Parts: sequence; structure tokens; C-alpha cells
Amino acid sequence: MVLPQGVTDYLNENAQNNGVEQPKPGDDLFKSGVLDSFALVDFIGVLETETGIKVPDSDVKAANFQTLEAVERYVESRKG
Repeated sequence: MVLPQGVTDYLNENAQNNGVEQPKPGDDLFKSGVLDSFALVDFIGVLETETGIKVPDSDVKAANFQTLEAVERYVESRKG
């Protein structure tokens, strides 16, 4: 699965705003500085809008959104 453009645009813009490189598939989005706990909340909103899924509060864990690959797996699991 490829994430919608709006999702990758958000992450790339956040990376640029934080002065870090755009994330690659295996990069840790938190360690690299692309996401933090505050940006995660905004990111989930973008993810829900762009993919049509609903992220329950119980799923708001860094592990579900650690890498681009993890985000893709999570979206697939919510759609399936």
C-alpha cells in the first residue's frame, strides 16, 4: 500500500519545519524528529481524513506510527 499524498505531504512538511530530512520507509519518525507527541495528534487527524479510517484512542501509540511502513500496516489493518 502506498500512503495517500496528503499523508506524505504532512510528514514531509513537518520534517522541513523541524529541520530534518524527509522520512524514508524504515526511518523512525519520532527519533528522526519528524513527529513528536503533539504532531502525532495532528498526524492522526490527517491520516483519518486522507484514508477514511477511524483511529480509536486505544490505538494512539507510537509503535503504530513509528515508521512509514508501520503506518501503512496500521491503515491496512483498519481498512481490512
